[in-house]
Amino acid sequence: MSSFTHVAEHYEDLMEGVPYAMWIAYLELLWSKLDVKPANVLEVCCGTGKLCRALAKKGVKMTGVDLSQQMIDIAIKKANEDNLDIAFSCQDASKLDLPWTFDAAFSFFDSLNYITQPADCRSAIAATASHLRQGAPFVFDLNTAYAFEQRMFDQSDLKPNRKVRYKWVSRYDPQSRICRVEMSFWAGERYFEEVHEQRAHSMEEVTEWMKAAGFTDVTFYDAYTLDRPKGKSDRIHVVGLAS
Repeated sequence: MSSFTHVAEHYEDLMEGVPYAMWIAYLELLWSKLDVKPANVLEVCCGTGKLCRALAKKGVKMTGVDLSQQMIDIAIKKANEDNLDIAFSCQDASKLDLPWTFDAAFSFFDSLNYITQPADCRSAIAATASHLRQGAPFVFDLNTAYAFEQRMFDQSDLKPNRKVRYKWVSRYDPQSRICRVEMSFWAGERYFEEVHEQRAHSMEEVTEWMKAAGFTDVTFYDAYTLDRPKGKSDRIHVVGLAS
C-alpha cells in the first residue's frame, strides 16, 4: 500500500497543529550560527510545499522535490494560488537530478527516515551534496530508535469536528530498525488507509554517509536546540557543510 497518495489532499489539514514558524525559525538559527544567508534553497522531500511557500514569502528562491506526485501536484497548486514562483518537481531523492546548484538544502519532518534502504539514504545525501555550492549547509531531522521504541507513532484523533480523523498503530522491529505504521483515515464519509515505514538511521551511519558525500563539520543536535543529542532524544537534527 503506497504512502502519501490518498492522504496528500488532506496532508495540510493533518499537519495544522505543526508549528511551521518554529521549524523555520530553527532553520534560520542554524543558518545564522553558520554565518550563511542563503538566497537559493533546495527542500528535499518537500511534501505539499508549505515550508517552501513560507520561505519564498521571505524572499528566498525555493526549489522543492518530492517522490509523491500527488504531493507535488498540491504544492504547485498552492504556490500558484499564492502567486509564488517555486520550482517543484517529482523526484526520487536518491536519484536527484536538477540543473541548478544551491546555497543551502534542508529536509524536514523525518523525511529521510522514509528512505528505509541504507544505500538509498546514503545516495540521497550524496545527491543532495552534488547540488550544493562549496560551504553550503544541508540540514535535516531524523526520528530516533528511541522514538520508535516508545511507540510515538501510536496516535489518534477521532473527534467528530475534525476535518480528518485518524488512528495510527505502529510496530517497530529493532533488528531491521524499521517502524511500520498502519494508518486509518476518515475524511467526511470517506475512509482510506495507508501504510508508512520509517527506518531509525543511527548517528554512526549518518556520519559515515555525510562524510562519504563530502560534508564537513557534521554536527548532531537534540531537536530544536543547540544541545547535543541525549539518550532519550526522540528527534535529532543533522547539519553538514558541502565541500
